[in-house]
Amino acid sequence: WMYESMLWLADVIPNIGGRLLDLLLGAVVAFSLLMEKEKIRGIAGELSKVLLGEKITKHAKNLFHEVYTVFAGYLSGQLLDASVMAVLFSAAFTIVGLPHGILIGLVSGFSNLIPYFGAVMAFFLAVLAGLFSGVPMKAVYASVLILLLQQVDSIFIVPKAVGQKLELHPVLVLLSLAAFGRMFGFWGLVFAVPLGALCKNFVLWCYRRKKSDICQ
Repeated sequence: WMYESMLWLADVIPNIGGRLLDLLLGAVVAFSLLMEKEKIRGIAGELSKVLLGEKITKHAKNLFHEVYTVFAGYLSGQLLDASVMAVLFSAAFTIVGLPHGILIGLVSGFSNLIPYFGAVMAFFLAVLAGLFSGVPMKAVYASVLILLLQQVDSIFIVPKAVGQKLELHPVLVLLSLAAFGRMFGFWGLVFAVPLGALCKNFVLWCYRRKKSDICQ
């Protein structure tokens, strides 16, 4: 047993060390890029002008700005939604007397950064805590509250918190989740809202350009 454990540790420890080193290097590279972002942007712009020309560089710059604006708005909206859900979950679990209700609520709420994953995490942790509390009905009460809060989140909070940041109508938020989720599965759900916003902006851009050509 001791020999097998040592072999297992000898295999696991280097892997953990490698993962930690990758994370550290990634953090250092990301920090360096952020510190030098203006310089890098200037160099990239000059290279693009020389290699691709002024017109293409201008269009590419506008495109990247649009993508950055949309995804930044999406992330801030998702953080707001996760914060609200963390408070609601914590309050709900505390009301039903769930052990470590606040902690479970915080974990469940911020798991909501990934659509639908927050609900799964909330169910798993709440039911587990309820069963181990010695009062199984607490798990039932917590499950009912999770279902209700997820409906409130899907219908009201996400369209308001995320939709308003992206200037995307609540109906378009729901349609984006349905369409991109069906087309691309899990990753479609994760990026459905910003992709829907980009599609809307592209349609508006085409409309305005076409209208401008007609008016001329």
